[in-house]
Amino acid sequence: MSLAAVAADEPTEGKVSAAKKGFGLGERHGLDGHHLDLLKVGWYYNWGSQTKCGSHAQFVPMMFSLKTTPPSRSSNEIILGYNEPDNSKQSDMSVKDALSNWTNVTSKGKTVVSPAMAGNPLTKDWLKDFLKEKPKVDAIAVHWYKGADAAKFIKDLEEIHAHFKKPLWITEFAPQTAASSEAEPDKFTQAQVKAFIATTTEFMEKTSWVHRYAWHDPHVGTSALFTPKGELTSTGKAYAAAGK
Repeated sequence: MSLAAVAADEPTEGKVSAAKKGFGLGERHGLDGHHLDLLKVGWYYNWGSQTKCGSHAQFVPMMFSLKTTPPSRSSNEIILGYNEPDNSKQSDMSVKDALSNWTNVTSKGKTVVSPAMAGNPLTKDWLKDFLKEKPKVDAIAVHWYKGADAAKFIKDLEEIHAHFKKPLWITEFAPQTAASSEAEPDKFTQAQVKAFIATTTEFMEKTSWVHRYAWHDPHVGTSALFTPKGELTSTGKAYAAAGK
């Protein structure tokens, strides 16, 4: 993927950044470009095809579901595929429907990232069945929420890469999901979470087949990046320091 130098006052949608570290920006939670700057990320997405956030970080659009309005730009550098089609509470679609509509995704981006599974894509057949039809997919999206176990995280990524033989985009990762963090906000200590961030980001930064990664902020508990006032938590400071 080529790198594009961009003027500071140009819109960032579709621009390519060399930085791997990113963030799933919850714009509906009041987060904006200021918070991206605090985290020192090179790119972000918001689970949608357009953004109202002003930032020098690259915006990467997503076609969340079949109901998503396509990005305003006809040709983006990167487009993210459907979000958790194997999850009834997310995009919730069959492999057949996803394949039938996949050109709506591929026509909007030069680099196409696969639909992101709710869990490990190797443990169920959805993504494997989707890829059997050889749709245009340049990278595999991964979501990971299996505790503050960096060794398990790394092992899972290595196995996923070995199976699909494509670059990985870890578009959501944290020790806990938002629901788990709400139920057990102190399940993992602050020290455990900071150690998890340090080890996993170091691995991803040095691993050529990990192209991008983005922490998922549950907004509560020890995995949260920001306080209710929008300031960095201890975890947020650890993530901001990662990738240097």
